Amino acid sequence: MSIYMIRSKSRGQQRKFKRLLSWMDKMEPFKNTNDLPFKDVEDKFEHFHVPCGPWLSKPKTSGKIKTAFCQKWIKKTEKFIDNKPRDLPFCKVVAAITYPNVRESQIIIFYDEEYYNSFWNRKGPYQIWTPVDDKRSFAKERRIVTGLPEIGYIEELNDEDYYVKSYIWFYGEWM
Repeated sequence: MSIYMIRSKSRGQQRKFKRLLSWMDKMEPFKNTNDLPFKDVEDKFEHFHVPCGPWLSKPKTSGKIKTAFCQKWIKKTEKFIDNKPRDLPFCKVVAAITYPNVRESQIIIFYDEEYYNSFWNRKGPYQIWTPVDDKRSFAKERRIVTGLPEIGYIEELNDEDYYVKSYIWFYGEWM
């Protein structure tokens, strides 16, 4: 994304947000759960990315829209948790909200316990997750009400010519 795209106005935010909400309503989880036991790594989890363009992460996009998106994303995760098939041997549902790049957020459904446990270990040479202080809460800062537990990490991605630092806030089922 060029510097000009970042600084440009984000026109039609309400219209785009309504379209985003309708796309989110169409997300269907637990489609491939009939293929037990899972053989491929791709079958060990299912993930849903934010179905929109880069407008959501732009600095000029309204903070109210970003907060409303985060609220809806967490509510969608709660709905996935409530509708989980009971016959699965292992299933955990987690929402990941990336900030300030909200568009990078995901809802992840883990079907494999070993993969789930290894997911949280991010201390490699290119990616490091450092826990955020327990006293800090993204949901409270944004006045988002949820019954899901919250944990935050500072993510650092470091490649030869690329460095990004952001926050990832997880809501859902873990440990």
